Amino acid sequence: MKLALKWFLPITLVAMGLAWGSEQIALLLGFDPPPQDLVKLFTDPTVAWQIKAKFAVFALVIAPVLEEIIFRMGLFNLCRWIGRKMKRETEGKFPLVAALVSGAVFAEVHLHAATFVPLWFLGVAFAGLYWKSGTIFSSMLCHFLFNLINFTLCLTIGLE
Repeated sequence: MKLALKWFLPITLVAMGLAWGSEQIALLLGFDPPPQDLVKLFTDPTVAWQIKAKFAVFALVIAPVLEEIIFRMGLFNLCRWIGRKMKRETEGKFPLVAALVSGAVFAEVHLHAATFVPLWFLGVAFAGLYWKSGTIFSSMLCHFLFNLINFTLCLTIGLE
C-alpha cells in the first residue's frame, strides 16, 4: 500500500497533463471534445445529489475494484502468460507489452476518444503498480485515489 501512496500523485499528475495535452491537440485540430458522461453528470447543477451519490459509489468503489480485477488480474496476467508462452517475456523484467495491451483495452472500454491517451497511461501505470507491489490492492487504492481527485474536481466545478 505504501507503493500506491508513493506513486498515486505522480501518476495522477502525468495523467492530468496528458488529458490537458490531448484536449489542446484536439482543439488545434478543430475538435471540441465533449466531457465524459460522468463528468457531465457530476458538474450539472440540475442533477439531484441522490443521483450523484449513486454514481459516486460506482466511480469511487465499484469501478476501481472491478476494473483492477478485470484489467490487471485478468487481462494483464493473461497477456503476461501469453508473453511467456511465446518466449517474449522474461521472468523478473516488467512485461511492458502486457501492460500496453491491457492499458489500451482499459482506455478503449471507457468509450471516450478524448481521454484515450491519459487512460491508456493510467492502465499501464496501474499494471506497473500491480506488478511491482505484487498485490492488486495497490492498484485498486491508486485507482480509487485518482477517481477521488477527479470526483472532487467535478463537484468543485459543478458548484461554480
